[in-house]
Amino acid sequence: MRRAFVIALLVLASVPLLYGVGQLPPIGSTDNPTYTHVVPRYIQQAEEEAGAENIVTAIILNYRGYDTNGEVTVIFTALVAVLGVLMIDRTDGGPSVPIRPVPVSPVTRFIVRILSPFILMFSIYMVLYGHSSPGGGFQGGTIVGALLIVLSLVAGSADVQRLLPPALKLWLQPAAVLAFGVIGMAGLLLVGSYLAFPVEGDLVFLRVPWLTVIEVGIGVGGAVIVASIFWAMEGSA
Repeated sequence: MRRAFVIALLVLASVPLLYGVGQLPPIGSTDNPTYTHVVPRYIQQAEEEAGAENIVTAIILNYRGYDTNGEVTVIFTALVAVLGVLMIDRTDGGPSVPIRPVPVSPVTRFIVRILSPFILMFSIYMVLYGHSSPGGGFQGGTIVGALLIVLSLVAGSADVQRLLPPALKLWLQPAAVLAFGVIGMAGLLLVGSYLAFPVEGDLVFLRVPWLTVIEVGIGVGGAVIVASIFWAMEGSA
């Protein structure tokens, strides 16, 4: 009976979903509202309304800012879940297998040491200028996170983690969520709704700084989360 009841509920739930899908316009049709209303609005008014010359940034951080806010929250939640699972696994009393470090080639060490400042500089540029050129917090943060992992493999995780004291790391991991929260509340207080950006008036100059704060938060938070997951899986966090 229970199985039949569950199947009946699934069927009932699928009916309105299938009906809604059936009402959607054909994929690729030029008459789709996406092509006739949404895309022209983005192309023609994105810079004026969102304050970003880069239309992709305008869409991600302004037009669909709620969605991106949810995305960074999910990423941070995933970090918490991964760390929780790995911490439980460490305390289960299972046998530990010693890991022998693999010697690093002097050539690899030299190349990484030479290229690291340039990689870091490029990632910072991507974060700070994501509102006006291709790039942004997600891309820049991923590059920094990958750089921290490469440095950990070459120089050792212990030496790299000294750059991020535990107390500081705890605040940097949710940097993206905190940045969205700060800018969201600023929009609520100054404009009238959460994550709202000023479109006109004396506060219009705040659009680019607000976008930059969010980009920096995403970049810093993303980089630390990527590196933290690696360190936790490695067993050194």
